[in-house]
Amino acid sequence: MNVDEATRAGRNLDEIADQSPWYAEDLAVGDWMDVGSVRVELDEITEFAAKYDPLPLHLDATDSPFGQVIASGMHTMALFSSLASRAFIPRLALVAGKGVDRMRLPAPVYPGSTLTGRVEVTGITMRERRADLLQRSTLVDQNDAVVLSFDGVIVVSRRNG
Repeated sequence: MNVDEATRAGRNLDEIADQSPWYAEDLAVGDWMDVGSVRVELDEITEFAAKYDPLPLHLDATDSPFGQVIASGMHTMALFSSLASRAFIPRLALVAGKGVDRMRLPAPVYPGSTLTGRVEVTGITMRERRADLLQRSTLVDQNDAVVLSFDGVIVVSRRNG
């Protein structure tokens, strides 16, 4: 992802990682964080598909309109979740996940792809003891093509809640 794009608004949360847990009051719209990268191999794609999404385009290149096997959308989401659950989520004063909106899979994930994730805070709705943290999550491949994007809502504690 283009660093200039990301730094135009908000802070790089990785620079304040030592100040976690982050309560709602510690975050601001525009704050962002790179959550890491993962390489996706053919055997992982086909194993996931065989167990959870056994469609031909995830299992057999001869049956794929993409000319080769591609990762399932749910596999792509799981890969992002794995990254965010290690880098971003544990730093929050987390209460619970609340939802996912506008999930898009604009480009396929091919075997051998390296995917990099980012989270950006897009809104904070304060409540009495908690807040809804709205965040835009994206996953791009090694060519900077977006392969996953969604808006998430996470419930976070308020500092004095």
